[in-house]
Amino acid sequence: MRAMTVLYDPECGLCRRSHQWLAEQAKLVELTFVPCASDEARKRFPQLDHDLTKTDLTVIGDDGAVYFGPKAWLMVLWALTRYRDWAYRLARPELLPTTKKVVSTISQNRYQISRVAGLNG
Repeated sequence: MRAMTVLYDPECGLCRRSHQWLAEQAKLVELTFVPCASDEARKRFPQLDHDLTKTDLTVIGDDGAVYFGPKAWLMVLWALTRYRDWAYRLARPELLPTTKKVVSTISQNRYQISRVAGLNG
């Protein structure tokens, strides 16, 4: 895989800040960022349930594979030079259940986290 498209929530301060941070990182795999449920996302990926993409991070590989939620977060880490090893560690069978719980909790509470962290502006 040489490239992935990341569908992110532009209305979420935490998501916008994560997008900014990811854009600054050295990458092993090219990441393109597209606002979820946008006209561009619907045009590029008509097969997706775009209402569902608004609920959690969605990543689409250049091979057509779609990753959602915790698996999408792991794929994003896997794309980064400094964090690929972390993606492998967090995906290990003994850590994957915890990884899924943590990522799901953050995703489900991203608007509240954004507000508390002062990222709404």
